[in-house]
Amino acid sequence: MLEKAKFLEAIINGIKDQIMVVDRDYRIEEVNKAFLNRVGKQKKEVIGRHCYQVLHDESKPCKISNHFCPVQEAFNSGKSGEAFHPRYDGRKVSYFRIIAYPMLDENRVVTRVIEMSRDITQWKKSGDNLYHVQKLIFLGKLAADLAHELNNPLGVILGFADLLLEKMEPGSKDYNMLKTIERQGLNCKRIVEDLLSFARHPEASDYSADVNASIDRVLSLVENILLKKHITIVKNFTEDLPNVRGDSKHLQQVFINLITNAVSAMQGGGTLTISTRLDTSGDRIELLFKDTGHGIKKEYRDRISDPFFTTKEVGDMTGLGLSASYNMISKYDGNISFETVTEEEDKDRKGTTFTVALPVVSSEK
Repeated sequence: MLEKAKFLEAIINGIKDQIMVVDRDYRIEEVNKAFLNRVGKQKKEVIGRHCYQVLHDESKPCKISNHFCPVQEAFNSGKSGEAFHPRYDGRKVSYFRIIAYPMLDENRVVTRVIEMSRDITQWKKSGDNLYHVQKLIFLGKLAADLAHELNNPLGVILGFADLLLEKMEPGSKDYNMLKTIERQGLNCKRIVEDLLSFARHPEASDYSADVNASIDRVLSLVENILLKKHITIVKNFTEDLPNVRGDSKHLQQVFINLITNAVSAMQGGGTLTISTRLDTSGDRIELLFKDTGHGIKKEYRDRISDPFFTTKEVGDMTGLGLSASYNMISKYDGNISFETVTEEEDKDRKGTTFTVALPVVSSEK
């Protein structure tokens, strides 16, 4: 009998899924090693305790918003229950598929429930990445079609504006009005070209840019706006940094997007700290945009780079900014990451830091 018990225990501990057995009072009767590794406790510390205390630090059976409990479902219905739960550890998010199986006695009464929890983080992220790529492909085709459709009427507008300008007296009221039409038409043409650039497949580029100078140019454009919104700018630039791979105009668009998002997060004022530095490898430059805003809610953190996703009101922003920024930085073999803390998580540390990392251009180039 002892050998049989050890054999069964070895089987349970050999399963990589987290296993927990609870009675009708939600007291834990049995667990495996995978479960103990997850909660960071020894077996004697969890056996006999309520599952809601060990797992969620609750004083009664779970009634957590947006957190369906399959164990309760199994007890109530006598059938297996299944749920999909995200788990947060700081900025790190893991995803688990949880299935609860009822154990029935001879009278078909549920006496215990076995809960099995499987980490499906990698599987979900692979699926999300594929879905994201498909959306970007569709968005690229849509942008290309839209750009080509707009090019024809813009060409007509600019052509007629040019013809009329030849007939007008330079400096006259009508001449100045036509110059305004021409100038705005050229702005539209530039936007169309940017759409086409966004739609194209990223290509290797030998562009070289000075990040400190690029940020200074952006700040000179938005300085008055920041003052009106009571935003204090703190610059921590590392001097004599090597140039990075990237077109300065493209990078300035990214910096404007990040600054705009930071300002939106600091309604009523705050501090935006912009830092530049060489990373420990010496191969990449890091640019940090740190705000003291409200932070990004947990449910939004996996979606902020999605095209058209936004928490803004209709008409405020399209939500394309961060998606375009991610795409533009990846074009130069760079990446964007972020760390965020909401006011609910830590009032003293609330805010978001976006880090843009770009490869250094070799001195030979």
